[in-house]
Amino acid sequence: MIPENDPVWQAVLRAPTRYDEEISDEERAAVAADANAPGIPGEVVTAEIRRRAEAEGALAEYEEIMRAHGRAPSRPR
Repeated sequence: MIPENDPVWQAVLRAPTRYDEEISDEERAAVAADANAPGIPGEVVTAEIRRRAEAEGALAEYEEIMRAHGRAPSRPR
C-alpha cells in the first residue's frame, strides 16, 4: 500500500494525463471481446509466480513476501 504522504505518489496523482492516440475499430473490437472473457483465478496466478520464483532460486524470498502480506504461500501444482 502506498502511503498518502509519499511525494512520488502525490506527484503521479497530480500529473496531467492526456490520451491523444486514436483507437482503431480493430482495437475496440479486441477490447470488447476481452471484456466477456473469463478471468484467471488468483490461485493460478499465484502458483505461476511461485513456480517462476522457484525456478529463479528466489522461493524463500517469495514465501517471505507472501507471509508479510498475510497470505499463505501457494503449493506447487
